[in-house]
Amino acid sequence: MKSKLVENTWWKAVVCGMAMVTFTGVVGIAHAMEAKPVQDLTKEIGMVQAVDTQGIDGEHFVLQKENATPEKRGLYISHRPAHFRVNMYGTVKGVHWIDKVVPTDSGHMVGILVDFDENTTMMITRRDNKPTQGVFQERWNTTWYDQPIQGMTDEEYMAIWRREDSRTFEKYIQLTGGLLWREDMTAARWDRSVQMTPEGPKVRFTVDMILKDDPTHRYVITFTYDDIQEYSIESLKHLVDILEYLPDESEADAQQNEKQQTEEQRDPSLVDEGYSLPSALLSDMWMETKDVTNLEDLYHQELSQNKPSVRKEQELRITDEGITSQSTWDDTSKTKVTIQRSGRIELEKE
Repeated sequence: MKSKLVENTWWKAVVCGMAMVTFTGVVGIAHAMEAKPVQDLTKEIGMVQAVDTQGIDGEHFVLQKENATPEKRGLYISHRPAHFRVNMYGTVKGVHWIDKVVPTDSGHMVGILVDFDENTTMMITRRDNKPTQGVFQERWNTTWYDQPIQGMTDEEYMAIWRREDSRTFEKYIQLTGGLLWREDMTAARWDRSVQMTPEGPKVRFTVDMILKDDPTHRYVITFTYDDIQEYSIESLKHLVDILEYLPDESEADAQQNEKQQTEEQRDPSLVDEGYSLPSALLSDMWMETKDVTNLEDLYHQELSQNKPSVRKEQELRITDEGITSQSTWDDTSKTKVTIQRSGRIELEKE
């Protein structure tokens, strides 16, 4: 049995206080992603574990270190306007929603940026993919500097890149890349760059994908961290496998979403692409996951009448509407807390 938005006066005060003090922002249409059963099948790939979350050969990226807490922390991200969802393991600190226009060929960018800690972020975005004037979309999608990518080796890919864009290589102390292949993609490329900053080296690994179902857009995953030795290139290439395409909404959902966006009057603004992107995002488009976790802790304490208990499993679901934490405790109870970007809070127990 589930109980929503408990009637206790104290909880009403807590919920109202958190909503008023902590969050502002634009509310999207919720499309929560259902959790899939997670099995214990793991294997080492380089310096990062890959986990099979569906009991088949598909590999999913794991961000937890070997010395991390034994709690299972499933991470589910669903973004309907950006047409993607991903699932993996990781402990998230904060979330930024992105809806910007950038002065590059990426054009309109919509998606999400996740802070795992102060030095580690992952940005997942859907961007414009417009060919240069006079070039057909199909050729644009299947060539690299006008050279067909079919059968192209990573060495050939890098040689063409260095020849055609030598200035890019001057920005980094290390830069390498190549091509990836998946049946649902027309093209997928990866690159790993290391840039020196006043704070030390900054590593950026990017997977740039063109899906067969959406040829006029690129789906880009950018994973940024500061320890050059922390992740192997072979393990990071598996980021290509975490993204799943979400097709267009039904006509009714699309109309409702358009109406909501019109009411909120969202105006995209210009930002630069690069390592400084997180600091350029609007503050009212950001939430800390510790707030939803802390609220769930308080809620469980109230339900258990302050009896000692430990969280055994936690799943974080991030959608275009907000963040949900769903936990299983060692007393077998289950709780679920949602904080929406509008400030609305929902509490559920099973």
